[in-house]
Amino acid sequence: MITEIELGHVHGSCVDFNGKSILAIGPSGSGKTSLILGLIALGGVLVADDQVILSEDTNGISATPPLAIAGKLEARGIGILSCPHVKMSYVNLIVDLSAEPQMRLPEISTVNIGSVSIEIIAGAKVQNLPITAKILNLYGRDPANEKVL
Repeated sequence: MITEIELGHVHGSCVDFNGKSILAIGPSGSGKTSLILGLIALGGVLVADDQVILSEDTNGISATPPLAIAGKLEARGIGILSCPHVKMSYVNLIVDLSAEPQMRLPEISTVNIGSVSIEIIAGAKVQNLPITAKILNLYGRDPANEKVL
């Protein structure tokens, strides 16, 4: 899994939940837009699809859409859709759709963006990824991260 993302334009898609966003990264066709559509269905609001601008300020890493694609997302086989969007959100979780989890209870991983460290999860082939990512983004994980069942 990656350990660093540069500030500026990033190939990714992003959705907001009350100012805390999930950034999906991965190669073309890896499921970024599918994840974003699932998150929107769960009450999220689009920040950007396919391209995101990442900037750092005193509150963290902000995600904004490039003006040319603000409020638009591409659904393969359907076309470009108009969608309500927010102009900015702070990245709270990153989902790497090019990486598969290697164990049932993986170690917590982070990625550095500028001087900020943000949690990253492997999202390829993860069942129920949209709801799992939403819960992790909004409520975090159990600090012990231990099997209880």
